[in-house]
Amino acid sequence: MSSKHRLTRSFRTLSALLYIGNAAVAFKFAIQPHYLHVLVGIIVGFVCLGMLCVSVEAPRILVSRIEASTFGQLLFTFRGRYMVDLLVALLLFAMGPWGILLGIFTLLLIFGIRFLGVKQPDAFNEIFRQSDIESQSEYTLESEYEPSQQTR
Repeated sequence: MSSKHRLTRSFRTLSALLYIGNAAVAFKFAIQPHYLHVLVGIIVGFVCLGMLCVSVEAPRILVSRIEASTFGQLLFTFRGRYMVDLLVALLLFAMGPWGILLGIFTLLLIFGIRFLGVKQPDAFNEIFRQSDIESQSEYTLESEYEPSQQTR
């Protein structure tokens, strides 16, 4: 097995474990007898379970339904996952010490995956799909740091 496949499998496994932990913290938060705790806990829990399915791409029937929706296609891109993970992390910070810890881990995973995209673009492309906007764009992060060819 190549190092690229090992790296992508590691990030998928870490993502899956983190989503399971996030969902557990969210559902634990939801059992408190306060309206907003129940509401936020259930929403974050189901979002984490949905992102778990997107991350591991299973069960196939649910993933197919998510892919068929317009919003669902966005979840398979880095930009869509980044936005959902950021929202989940921010809401986790309100869920006590375990929520804060898992919120920090969620943010670290997001930045770790982005770092992977800069250092190992092939592995990054294996984890995420490109959206239509990203595939039409000629802008890349790497192009910002390339020295310009100025003539004197």
